[in-house]
Amino acid sequence: MRRLAGAQAGDELFGLAPEEFVAARDELARRLKREGDAEAAARVKALRRPPVSAWAVNRLAREQGPALAPLLAAGERLRAATQAALAGEGAAELRAAAKAEREAVAGLVRAALELLGEAGHPATDATRDRVAATLHAAAASPEAAELVRHGRLTADLDPSGFGTTPEAAFGDEPAPKARTAGRRPGRRGAGSGPARGTTRGGREAGDGGAGGNGDRAAATEDDLAARRARRAAAVAARDDARKRARLAADQAVLATRHAERLGRLADQAEREAGRARSTAAAAIEAASEARERATRAARELREAEDRIPADH
Repeated sequence: MRRLAGAQAGDELFGLAPEEFVAARDELARRLKREGDAEAAARVKALRRPPVSAWAVNRLAREQGPALAPLLAAGERLRAATQAALAGEGAAELRAAAKAEREAVAGLVRAALELLGEAGHPATDATRDRVAATLHAAAASPEAAELVRHGRLTADLDPSGFGTTPEAAFGDEPAPKARTAGRRPGRRGAGSGPARGTTRGGREAGDGGAGGNGDRAAATEDDLAARRARRAAAVAARDDARKRARLAADQAVLATRHAERLGRLADQAEREAGRARSTAAAAIEAASEARERATRAARELREAEDRIPADH
């Protein structure tokens, strides 16, 4: 029962604002330890504060859980279409499933950014990309979907860690199969040449046909090589863009932490300024009262001097 209470209390931490997470986590860990549940206290203490992007997905799952259903359904459809495409069929269904998944992710990203805005967190491009990456991961894998559904993420998810996308998902059509010489029969069979035997013209015609098939095979190979080269270039560009996105995201995290530190310092300075203003106001009031007392004392002194009879 105590363990269940500790787990439930730890779960509540993920509903808090990011800036409240650490203090609430540490206080909960101390309370559990005081109550004698050292194991639960250690589990709670080990929880990491989610970045704002993961926090937005957590809040989306907790407050708008049913809105995740279209994404998860689109993910199941996309995984099934991917398997069919890898078997050499269903390219059109794969493109349709990929489009449905992208649209579901886009709608949830907008909802997550609205939640961020309501909480006063800036919706940067890096945050948008990291929210989208986590949602794509949820669509790509049932394991990632479970992590997202529970609303307890402590980090963003990377789609590449939960599944890969086949070539067709990038809009490429399946490569045509190379035709080999002699596979496509003509109107006449191989032995249907002239009855008078093989003539020089016949031999030249046969050589020309073989050459034509060879040219077609070579052209097909060239086309495949070109497709592979375009694919390799696209993958390299994607990987480079992913590296840049991760670098930008890391820089955004550092900038956010720096801004949070500055905000805390500003709050502290404002509190100290408030205390200084209160102290100054009290000093001004005390000085005013002291002036009034001095004025009364001077008046009383004059009155006392006036009451002294002259010495004749």
